[in-house]
Amino acid sequence: MNLKALLAVSLVVNLALAATIAWMAKRHPTRSAETQAAETPTAVAPKTKPAMLDVASPAAPEKSFDWRMVESEDYRKYIANLRAIGCPEETIRDIIIADVNKLFASRKQALKTSTNKFEFWKAGNIFVDAMDPDRIEKAQELAREKRALLKELLGVAPEEKPDLLAGFDPFGSMLDFLPAAKQTEVMELFQKLQARMMKSFNGGTPDAEDLKLIQKSQKEMEAELAKILTPQELEDYQLRMSQTAMMMRMQLTSFEPTEQEFRQIFAQKKKFDDEFNPMGLGTGSLDKAEREKMNAAKQEMDSQLKSILGDARYVEYVRAQDWAYQGIYRVTERQGLPKDAAVKVYDMKRIAEEQARKIRQDQALTKEQRTAALHGIRAETENSIKAVFGDKGFESYQKQPGAYWLKNISP
Repeated sequence: MNLKALLAVSLVVNLALAATIAWMAKRHPTRSAETQAAETPTAVAPKTKPAMLDVASPAAPEKSFDWRMVESEDYRKYIANLRAIGCPEETIRDIIIADVNKLFASRKQALKTSTNKFEFWKAGNIFVDAMDPDRIEKAQELAREKRALLKELLGVAPEEKPDLLAGFDPFGSMLDFLPAAKQTEVMELFQKLQARMMKSFNGGTPDAEDLKLIQKSQKEMEAELAKILTPQELEDYQLRMSQTAMMMRMQLTSFEPTEQEFRQIFAQKKKFDDEFNPMGLGTGSLDKAEREKMNAAKQEMDSQLKSILGDARYVEYVRAQDWAYQGIYRVTERQGLPKDAAVKVYDMKRIAEEQARKIRQDQALTKEQRTAALHGIRAETENSIKAVFGDKGFESYQKQPGAYWLKNISP
């Protein structure tokens, strides 16, 4: 995957984030902080007297009716008491379903409470990471338990649509640094961004102009965020959800930055991206002076990063962003090989390509000699890679687009 393709993927991730937020908002309308506080899970869901019921006893008008005479923590007794005061079966059904739903909603909300903070400096797919298998299983078990209880109490369980977001909550952790009210405001801004971004996809795959419009929309949203977030909150938001941070998490998988390294790299890259767009998007239309300005800024950024990271760590940083190395690294992960195995194969690639370059430039060789020499370099390199990857790993690697350099050495 080349760099511009990687940018497109990261934009799609942002689109998916925005779309999911909108979908969640439709199912769960935003609520005030007071309402949310009132819904804090409790050990026992309190029952309240429905306003629709007029249960004053005509036989004893001198005595006011006390709802506690009807309520019971035992649902069977509760139903019996409701029937005893002449409550219609349909109303009983509505009361019990509402009460049971409230009880299980509190238990389900407790599943979403997580002490795991979103570690923005770690690479990975936020959607995959947000899918907690244990939480999904527990949510499904709660749903089964609720249906079984209602069926036992009422004879039939009401039909419900499956909760497609059970166990899936990327925003609860990504925005955990914000108070609830500000989380709501951020999600609403995301919905606005989604509407703008989706327009760019009406004609299919977005081109360079579409991507520039998307970038413009994201900058406008950050300007709006700056009005509602403190400077520190805005920085924390950008470290988690900005386009620069998204791309860094995709590019730096093998680099495995520490939190401090991620922050240091982010500070330099965000400054560059804000001025020139990630990956120099749309720079084909720049004139000579603008290109020179961008290249000078890129060199300055790289110089700063090298100074910050140190020589050895900077080499790892640059290598991690090479899409050819990323393909090699994925094979080592699948085969359960150590990280240095990927470095060895990557060095083999660099050496083989340098040798091939010298052979092609050697005018003393005949065409036949040059072809034989290149064939020998490729054969020797393939055997060396097999020794590291194993036959199965090498076969897997050959199927990757990133392995095409072997054919470039000798078709």
